[in-house]
Amino acid sequence: MDDNRIIELFWERSDKAISEMSQKYGKYCSGISMQILHNTLDAEECVNDTWLSLWNAIPPSRPKDLKTYAGRIVRNHAIK
Repeated sequence: MDDNRIIELFWERSDKAISEMSQKYGKYCSGISMQILHNTLDAEECVNDTWLSLWNAIPPSRPKDLKTYAGRIVRNHAIK
């Protein structure tokens, strides 16, 4: 599924948005969090926090690059 459609799912408040994000960018976000945390459970929690943050941020945000947007959020969660 393309990023614009995933963003539309967030705008529609569809639960499918989270599953599509997980399917498309789950490994990417997990990789970022693992590089910072070096702990599988903490990395999984960080990725789940990222999905929640995306749910709360879209709308009102409409990111132009969803992958970069999610990467920045997961990185910030891992650092905290």
